[in-house]
Amino acid sequence: MSAGLISQIRQISEEKVKRIKVLIALIILAGAGIAMVNDSLAYPPFLPKSKKFGARDCTFCHVNAEGGEPYNERGQWLIKEKDRRKADAVDPEWLVDYKKAKGKKR
Repeated sequence: MSAGLISQIRQISEEKVKRIKVLIALIILAGAGIAMVNDSLAYPPFLPKSKKFGARDCTFCHVNAEGGEPYNERGQWLIKEKDRRKADAVDPEWLVDYKKAKGKKR
């Protein structure tokens, strides 16, 4: 083989290695992004608003970490509060009244 052909083969191999490295980096970044999004899959506005009341994840109001039904005691209280207030949606700000209401029978 001539030196020119060997040089071309090396150049092609180096380009393929670079592409593979870039692809691996993109896969890692995508995986990290998915991992970060996993915590915010709940109804997005609810979790940040609930954090000031002690929420760390969806189990603050839901039985399952993924959210949805069934609801735990706090979540059931919010649903009843929505009905009592004749609201269209639950508002996590109502949690300010939850501890007060928990001591009382409604």
